[in-house]
Amino acid sequence: MAAYGRAADRSVRQSLFEEPYQFDFYQAVRLLEKIYPHEISAGGSDDPDKESIRFKSEVSRKFPPSDISDIAEIKPDPAGKPRPSVQMTVSFMGIAGLAGPLPIPYTELILQLFRDRKGEDKTAFRDFLDIFNHRLIALLYRVVKTQRLAFDLDSSEEGRFTRCLFSLMGLGTKGLRNRMKLNQDRSLLYYTALLTQQPRSMCGLEAVLADYFQVPIRGKQFIGKWYFLEEDQTSRIGVSGQNQILGVNTIIGTRVWDQNGKFELQLGPLDFKHFHDFLPIGTAFASLCNFTRFYVGIEFDFDIVLTLKSEEAVRFRLGKPDGPKLGWTSWLTHEKSSSVIEYGRVRLSPDNKVKI
Repeated sequence: MAAYGRAADRSVRQSLFEEPYQFDFYQAVRLLEKIYPHEISAGGSDDPDKESIRFKSEVSRKFPPSDISDIAEIKPDPAGKPRPSVQMTVSFMGIAGLAGPLPIPYTELILQLFRDRKGEDKTAFRDFLDIFNHRLIALLYRVVKTQRLAFDLDSSEEGRFTRCLFSLMGLGTKGLRNRMKLNQDRSLLYYTALLTQQPRSMCGLEAVLADYFQVPIRGKQFIGKWYFLEEDQTSRIGVSGQNQILGVNTIIGTRVWDQNGKFELQLGPLDFKHFHDFLPIGTAFASLCNFTRFYVGIEFDFDIVLTLKSEEAVRFRLGKPDGPKLGWTSWLTHEKSSSVIEYGRVRLSPDNKVKI
């Protein structure tokens, strides 16, 4: 679907070349670098002919209505010599012109030569100044590129901002990354504000998981769990016993209950595809478990409860290749049942299913 005010059959590339004045300078250069990804970016080489963009400055005495005056493709050199793919003429920066450091008579001289002379002589002086203009504009872009977060995230290489954000999340070194079976750890950067909060909350966990997986997720706290004691922590009576002081270290039994030790993630109601994806045999189960473990740490355990929409409960028959999975996608009900959503609840214990 096209954005407001833009034709559906018109690409961003077409708009950029046909109406460059509609674009911000830095936005236009970013788009051109994406259009020509295999070429050296602006200001990235000592030889301007090897870069993807050639910058020129418009010389005029009028007030510029936009940052960019023109963008045009450059034909390849017949001899095969390196040549930029695009020429961009800007109006906000240059040695000559109203905002340039050269005196106004130089601007008038360039305009007079352009009016009175013919051929290459009419632009010779302006082309000479563009040698310096290109470098100045390219360096300006590189400086801004290092200071704006959007440029850093667009780059395929890891930049300074990216390293800082990963460090805030506890993933400062590369050895700690790419272990959570997510699409890529760079997707975590979007949630930096929530992933760096201390202490972390259930509201934050719900917001992160619901946005990342695009399914309804609710958290239920204080589910509680049993902790089994090691042998040296239990109580034994007798001469060779241990932990026998009443009211101090005596424990009856081999386990203790921790009401704060476990919480529950309730997903749904889900359609059958998402329901299947979040099963241990699905594609999203390991990602959900590891993402949750990364957020809450090792202090808490959790269960995952999947709820299937009533209309998505499919009737299966035995013998089919995609038959029901016992305990996961199979339910017992009767024809008079008005809703089968109760039979579409599956409780999973992640720590017993995947290695986190």
